[in-house]
Amino acid sequence: MAKMPWIRFFPSDWLAGTRGMSAVETGVYITLIATMYERGEPIPEDHARLARLCGASNSAFAKAIETLIDEGKIVRVDGGLWNDRVEKEQVYLSEKSEVGSRAARARWSKKDNENNVSVDANALPPQSPRNANQKPEARVVKEEPSGSSKKRGTRLSVDWSPDIAFAVSVGLSQAQAMTEAEKFREWWPAQPGQKGVKLDWHLTWKTWCRKAAERLPRQQAQGPPRPQSPSMQRHHDIHARLKRELYGEPDEQFAGQTVDLAAGDFRSH
Repeated sequence: MAKMPWIRFFPSDWLAGTRGMSAVETGVYITLIATMYERGEPIPEDHARLARLCGASNSAFAKAIETLIDEGKIVRVDGGLWNDRVEKEQVYLSEKSEVGSRAARARWSKKDNENNVSVDANALPPQSPRNANQKPEARVVKEEPSGSSKKRGTRLSVDWSPDIAFAVSVGLSQAQAMTEAEKFREWWPAQPGQKGVKLDWHLTWKTWCRKAAERLPRQQAQGPPRPQSPSMQRHHDIHARLKRELYGEPDEQFAGQTVDLAAGDFRSH
């Protein structure tokens, strides 16, 4: 079998390299190159045998080989006649063959692993013959243990008791707190599904009270006025004293009294 059964051939390079050569020189050249590729090593320099291989007379071959050697197309080496381009192609094909071999080994190794996995998977029958005709068992729902940390919501119980003290602390009066508690009891049981379920009804009541306090009028929600600071109290006293000095003391004789005027008692000036 040939050492190099195929090679890369570039027509433009060949035509440029053989331009100006005679037909005999071109024929001898291509025959020797092909023989080198086939052998994968230098050709013994036996002119008589090579002349017959190239289909040329001994004299024509001798003249052609000398021309090829002079132009550097063929070189003489220890083993005979050789060509530099053949050597480069030999290295290229050797490296390509090694890369291809590594890729093939990796591919086959992967395929073997997949086959082994498939064999292992098929080693167990999909269903025991004893149970082949049995119906699948009903799915068992696992119940939550009593000490589970997963807390479930509940609906508002009928014995729920509101925290009135908290409602008063956020700004509601006692009466308003009781009214909001009644609203709370009526609202939540009427809510459908998960909307009426809460994890902590105590916190839900607190949120309800805060929102109710926010809806109160501003002055009512603010509660009683804060005590004034000493400086503000002094400022208020000075202002009251100045009013008394300018306008006098209020006459207590008419304080809180009202006077009814007839229709003709009022005249504009």
